[in-house]
Amino acid sequence: MDMALEKEESEAEHERAKMYIQYLSNVYSQKQEGKNPQFERDRKEFEKMLNPQKERKETNKTYEWDFDPQELIEQQNT
Repeated sequence: MDMALEKEESEAEHERAKMYIQYLSNVYSQKQEGKNPQFERDRKEFEKMLNPQKERKETNKTYEWDFDPQELIEQQNT
């Protein structure tokens, strides 16, 4: 039950993030009348956040369970 709730919350958070990114994309894609240095800085920072970073190091972490997940699933199903 908790896993279903957590999944729904995660999907809702993901959808809110997509909507916010879409909103920012729409705002920053519009031409601005006159020059607004703060707007230009914000737009460039947004573009930088969207571009993949080459410096990002991938870490391959191995996680170990302190219990047997399969056994827990079987207990919940019975």
